[in-house]
Amino acid sequence: MPELRFLLDADMPRSSAEVMRSMGLEVEDVRDIGMGSAKDKEIIEYALKNNRVIVTKDTDFGEVLRYPKHPGAIIFRLPYAFTSMELNKRLKEFFESIRVEEIKDTITIVELSRYRKRSLKD
Repeated sequence: MPELRFLLDADMPRSSAEVMRSMGLEVEDVRDIGMGSAKDKEIIEYALKNNRVIVTKDTDFGEVLRYPKHPGAIIFRLPYAFTSMELNKRLKEFFESIRVEEIKDTITIVELSRYRKRSLKD
């Protein structure tokens, strides 16, 4: 099975990409590919075309009725006041607690003390 690849949304700290890379994950930041101000639909299309799971804080990416063709997403629902350091700590804890294959073809919501997945497969 090919390894999952990720696309970091512009609402995530730039440092999140480095945290993910330090864990051996392959991640592309939308700001580094000229898509820092792209609309959600454009980001989804890019992620689909390039086989990447979106990592974001934007809950709109969880709307499968709006985006029936979906590359998968990890959505962080954390307190608004979280600093980059706090968010990156939770990001690291999340990836350490799962097998990356578990999140293939899912929308995963990461909260303070848990995460939940919804399969994109029928």
